[in-house]
Amino acid sequence: MNLTGKTVVVYGAGISGISAAQLVRDHGGRAVIYDDNPTKSHSTSCTSVFNDCDIVVVSPGVPSGNEHVLDARLGGKQVLSELEFASLFCRAEQIAVTGTNGKTTTTLLIDHILKYARIPSHAVGNVGAAFSSIADKLDAMEVAVIEASSFQLEGARYFAPDIAVMLNITPDHLDRHGNMARYIGAKANVFLRQSESDVAVYNADDANVLSLEPVIRARKVPFSISHPVDGAYLSSGFVCYRGMPVAEVCDLDFAGRELEDLLAAVAVAVEKGVSLYTVASALHTFRRPEFRRKECGTVDGVKIFNDSKATNVFSTVSAAESMDGGTVLILGGADRGENFAELFSSLPDSVKGAVVTGENAQKIISSARENGFRRITESPDIADACADAVELAHELGCANVLFSPSSKSYDNYTSFVERGRAFDAAVARLGGKK
Repeated sequence: MNLTGKTVVVYGAGISGISAAQLVRDHGGRAVIYDDNPTKSHSTSCTSVFNDCDIVVVSPGVPSGNEHVLDARLGGKQVLSELEFASLFCRAEQIAVTGTNGKTTTTLLIDHILKYARIPSHAVGNVGAAFSSIADKLDAMEVAVIEASSFQLEGARYFAPDIAVMLNITPDHLDRHGNMARYIGAKANVFLRQSESDVAVYNADDANVLSLEPVIRARKVPFSISHPVDGAYLSSGFVCYRGMPVAEVCDLDFAGRELEDLLAAVAVAVEKGVSLYTVASALHTFRRPEFRRKECGTVDGVKIFNDSKATNVFSTVSAAESMDGGTVLILGGADRGENFAELFSSLPDSVKGAVVTGENAQKIISSARENGFRRITESPDIADACADAVELAHELGCANVLFSPSSKSYDNYTSFVERGRAFDAAVARLGGKK
């Protein structure tokens, strides 16, 4: 894209927006950053900044239905999401990973396997560096593995990754998208611009994902944890790819629904030409990302797991299914309309009790009791919840405490990372030993 002499408004002054603005300048354009927070904006006049530009680049935090974005489109301006704007400058192969849950783990696992195979790979997007900060610095022999959220895909009209991965689609971010159909539509954008020479890796067990099959023009590579498919699947305790065993599941640090992430990554790696032997070796050396069902210590004989990244019901159910032995959950956070009746009707029998804290604590307790889940108590904060959960685990004879909030973090924390660190600190204060 030639930006010489063009004015580009970057809407949003976060990390992605600032990176996009620098990309504009590096390619001869004039970048103007506009933000709804006037202290972050480079312009005081909203009307003039959008009227006097050639292109608008929209950061992930700005909804596609925003009035300024809609006005820009109606005014004939070219409107691009930050994701697709960066992709236009990227010569490297692009692998985009999306889905409601498992994006970070899958992105990092693909990146890990490719690096293990000595393929120069870079994990970007929602994980690692902003795509705009690195896109034009990669050459054609490299690979960008992009964690792509629905926010990034929502307004994407030209984004066409070489390999697109769809892990799952369950209700999430409906406060932003309005309804499930729009949320699915945002996710579908990862497939819509692909050609027949591209690859679409997708979950053959997920009804919402399967509903997108008719729009996929790329070569289809399914994966399934429930039955053999013409791709990656489980059979007799082994991860398999098109009839060939890759690795034994019991030797890997994946269980329950997490196996979907594993299968998706295996499918991508094999499609990239990585040998099954190399894939298997890489899987045995992978370490799960921070705050994703990670063991953070043992307190009074009870193992404590930090799954702060679990911000919705599906993610918590997946984490609970992967636990080995009786488990007490710690739940709660910001109230964003999660359906906790679905949570308590889906939990495995190994979950014996729960402790809740946060803005939506009473809502969770009500849903638990309505669904016959009685062993549930409330604590004032994360530190007390951790101590109370250990005590409840002893009372119920459980081996594990799983902090998997099933809620966003924004009641008391700026992110799941800050929340996760607070929980780690609480475990440490209790004398937790790794």
